[in-house]
Amino acid sequence: MAMSFLKILTLSFLMVGLSGFDYDKGIGLYSSKAEAFEECEDWKDSGNVVVYATNINIAEVASRFGLENPAPISNSSRSTIDQLKYADRLYEWNQLVENFLAKHPTKAMKMYSRMCEYEPSEKLFVGYENKKIQEGVWKDEDGMRGRMVKVKYFRY
Repeated sequence: MAMSFLKILTLSFLMVGLSGFDYDKGIGLYSSKAEAFEECEDWKDSGNVVVYATNINIAEVASRFGLENPAPISNSSRSTIDQLKYADRLYEWNQLVENFLAKHPTKAMKMYSRMCEYEPSEKLFVGYENKKIQEGVWKDEDGMRGRMVKVKYFRY
């Protein structure tokens, strides 16, 4: 009886070793896809978040400004008075554009230190982490943004 138990135990360790389990990589084995997903999402949500301001690109600026301040439309009338009124409206609109751009419009960006990615062929969710964000040293500068690296596996 003891011999068969040892054979089963040895065979189990051999199978685990051959299956590629890496206990240093933080592998969790879960009973279902839903449970693995929930655990990965909980892990992701427990990570840090960075919120920072970034400049809006020119297309966003034009779109945003155009919605709030539509460009004046020229009347088809050719009278001098109508043309002068249109020129005044156009001048005022251009002043609004310059003032808007002078404020250096920005938008808030949110970055998570962790994310989960589903790999159906492997039957697992991979947990990625950005150490710079997680450690609170992330900056929107070259060399300080870090990168996402695989750190956890949620297998089902």
